[in-house]
Amino acid sequence: MKMPISKRGEARFRGPTSSAKYNESEDNKYLDLLELYQQSNENETFLKESYKAILSEFTALQYYVSTLEQKVKELNDKEDVLSKDNDLINGVFSTYDYINDMSVHYPYPDQDENTTETRALIDSYYRYATLPHSSQISKTYLLDKNNDSVLPDTLKVTTTRTNTGGTIIENDIMNAFSNDPNLLWRREVIYDSGSAPDSEDVLIEIELPLTIMNDLNLNTISIDPHPEKGIEITSVDVEYNNTWQRIDGFNQPELGIEHLQNHTEKKKWIFAQKPVSKVRIGLKQSQSLRYGTKQIFTLGAQDISIYLNNYQEAEAFVLTSIDMSQIGMYSIDKVTHTLLNENALSYSVTLDSLEGKIYDYQILKENNGMLEPLGLSEWTNQTAKRLWIKTKLYRDSNNGVAPMLSNVKLAYTKV
Repeated sequence: MKMPISKRGEARFRGPTSSAKYNESEDNKYLDLLELYQQSNENETFLKESYKAILSEFTALQYYVSTLEQKVKELNDKEDVLSKDNDLINGVFSTYDYINDMSVHYPYPDQDENTTETRALIDSYYRYATLPHSSQISKTYLLDKNNDSVLPDTLKVTTTRTNTGGTIIENDIMNAFSNDPNLLWRREVIYDSGSAPDSEDVLIEIELPLTIMNDLNLNTISIDPHPEKGIEITSVDVEYNNTWQRIDGFNQPELGIEHLQNHTEKKKWIFAQKPVSKVRIGLKQSQSLRYGTKQIFTLGAQDISIYLNNYQEAEAFVLTSIDMSQIGMYSIDKVTHTLLNENALSYSVTLDSLEGKIYDYQILKENNGMLEPLGLSEWTNQTAKRLWIKTKLYRDSNNGVAPMLSNVKLAYTKV
């Protein structure tokens, strides 16, 4: 908001001392009122948009919580059956540890300061660990001298949809590419309740601005859908060799609960780089909000980013902390790593072991103020209250893809 320009008259009780100063004072008051009116309208618009966004997110979370409650009930029922059959006694258990249990620092300062190994990059926003990148080049925006994002005029975005009915109300789709966390693209499709379809979709086609690119290669796409956990990302395609192709590794392992396609979280994909001039993204909303006699489908995006990431290092390590304090004595059976982009690697996950090619690991425990590896003989009858999995990540030597480690699973048997 601009600062007021009107000032108190020089002669406080007699008013302005000349008609020119009087006119100037009145003009300045008028301009100040216009500025206040404009700012008030902008604030009102922002509050309305924020209310709609919060309502959409709240509705999506209600559906999501309902789904989670049903999943918890199913798990409780299964636990009851197992408990009656006494199958839990001396059975094989597993503990899953995610990004919040990962670190690139040893818990002991001396050991941490003396290590010369490259540390992994932990992305807590998209919940994965990977190799640190030496550069990140946006394919959709430039940075000005103040480090603010600027969208080039040559960035073209168009949308199509399957349905033909309904009334569409939306803001600027370029908000999704602005790199501004306070902006989002939001579309409402409004139907009469009796004529509403089961779902609403949109296909977003992005023509990348060739004027800002030295080359066409890209290898990273991220999407923050709106409302998060409220819509489905149905596809991410790139135009390559004059044909549309699904990006490698589009289907990612679920982070926890399976079969929640209609509740997509924010996602990132890292795949083998290829020259691309167009990207196409599909979104689908299967839940609607009833408002009187109307049904409203809301879908959009908080952010859509497309990058070329370059990786300087070929390997890096990350530590995963595992709490075993409530277990007692146990024997370790195996350790499993989940990679979000396992389907983008050159190796077949079902046929090839990724260990030794994409990652290696050691199990560590505390000993005299240090973390030291467990020998194989120590995997049985273990009583350590905390273990660490040291995972060393490698770039795919065939296609250059950096792995995205999302969780580590340790399977053990109670002794």
